[in-house]
Amino acid sequence: MDFLKRLEEHRSLEKTLAWEGTFADYLEIVRKNPQVCQLAHARIYEMIRAAGVEEAGGVKRYKFFASELFGLDKTLEKLVEEYFHPAARRLDVRKRILLLMGPVSGGKSTLVAMLKRGLEKFSRTEQGALYAIKGCPMHEEPLHLVPRELREDFQKEYGIYVEGELCPYCRLMVETEYGGRIEKIPVERIFLSEEKRTGIGTFAPSDPKSQDIAELTGSVDFSTITEYGSESDPRAYRFDGELNVANRGIMEFQEMLKTIHRIIVVVLAVL
Repeated sequence: MDFLKRLEEHRSLEKTLAWEGTFADYLEIVRKNPQVCQLAHARIYEMIRAAGVEEAGGVKRYKFFASELFGLDKTLEKLVEEYFHPAARRLDVRKRILLLMGPVSGGKSTLVAMLKRGLEKFSRTEQGALYAIKGCPMHEEPLHLVPRELREDFQKEYGIYVEGELCPYCRLMVETEYGGRIEKIPVERIFLSEEKRTGIGTFAPSDPKSQDIAELTGSVDFSTITEYGSESDPRAYRFDGELNVANRGIMEFQEMLKTIHRIIVVVLAVL
């Protein structure tokens, strides 16, 4: 009976966390809590800091990593303060891909797994809540709906700088289904999940001679060309590549390089 009670509590929580509304409704959420539209680097940085930070001997110790990583305090401090922190402030370091290099059992994969699982949990909290245009295959940030000509006015009113453009799929939807009335575009709260392919992607290379770039970028569905008339129509494109899936979150490239010394490289891209 206790387990059945927990199941009911879980369903109740899922209903509580779920949210749907219009872009106009989302703007009210943004006005009250601008943090919901922070970029991926900032979300990861806030997630790590939210777990708590201690300092001993001049070295910061992040409680987020404390349960599984040991003896790497200086390395983790460098990672957080020299990569995630400046990236969260939109400095140029955010344009770089993070390479984790080291011997087998050095903690690289554990670190990435912790960031992934942490993001999944963090997106279910009030502090880590994020929203997307409903139905968008790339979980588009709703603020991308703001026309470029009005973004300066938006920044003056809301104090938020809008970065990024609508994906082709959403741009077509705005024009054809809503006649450009962006305030009526449906928005929903999303939860990052590797299992459900939402905001967390993983790419493991196979044979370099047969590797298909579509696994990363998606591909054209040629069976739909007769229906839509052109392969350039966004509706004819499959946004199912790992980079599409990982948008708004994190992307892991596993074992991209190997040396004769069996040094494994984990490439981490925050999107």
